[in-house]
Amino acid sequence: MQIFRALWVSLAVLLSAGLLIAPAHSDTGRRDEATESFVRGFVRFLAYHEAGHLLMGQIANLNTHPDWSAADREDYADKFATILLQPDADDPEGIDEIISAVAGWLQVDTSILNNEPHAPPQDRAYDILCLVYGSDPGSFSLFEEVLDPSSDCTGLYQAMREEVDGIFKDYSGEMGHSVAIVYGPPSGGMDAARAFLIESNVAEDLKDDLEADFYLTHRTTIQAMSCTGKAKPDTFYFDTVRAQNPDDDHFVITLCYEMIDARLKYGMRGFEDEGEQN
Repeated sequence: MQIFRALWVSLAVLLSAGLLIAPAHSDTGRRDEATESFVRGFVRFLAYHEAGHLLMGQIANLNTHPDWSAADREDYADKFATILLQPDADDPEGIDEIISAVAGWLQVDTSILNNEPHAPPQDRAYDILCLVYGSDPGSFSLFEEVLDPSSDCTGLYQAMREEVDGIFKDYSGEMGHSVAIVYGPPSGGMDAARAFLIESNVAEDLKDDLEADFYLTHRTTIQAMSCTGKAKPDTFYFDTVRAQNPDDDHFVITLCYEMIDARLKYGMRGFEDEGEQN
């Protein structure tokens, strides 16, 4: 596996110690194959997290569930993304990418988080590992090193898998709305981030997965753009553009170039030493 072994020792230490890697303010991140794989995995997880929100809105009306808090919805979207990205034991690229998502959360500087509806980054990393382990404990037995023995990861995985398959997925063979992809013009030096996103095929893979497995009931777009001055630029987000007729509502997943740019610049900092030793 390209980066799995290089990351695992660091991940195990950080998770067990409850530590996060605070970002350094530098533009010297290495742009090698391992770094690009690392960033691609985290970016893909964020995109599929927003797809969880989209499907919760289009299919199950969970985004307005009266008994769910914002934190409940964010937690569910994380679990949804993990299920959609669940790698097989013989899929090294998929394993690399899901481990990269875990590592990405461990790099988040918690000092900049305010009024945050998401779980703490370390908890989000742990939950991904728990679900992946729960999907196949034999093949992912290495994850036991950082998992709490009292966590019923297998039960959590099976319950979430059954909900995605039983409530959300469509088996009619019919095609719902297609997904449009729009790459907006980059601004503020975001050209490299736009090029990276296009080359990664994250948006195209998400489009294919949404159209193949789910019956989309509304117009849906995945848009990539420079978000500074328009929205929170350091993340991706989901929104529903309301129309006078609810049947004409437009569901949009926005991928901000700024998030990708920041991750490419920061790269694998914090994990590079282990990678160089392996």
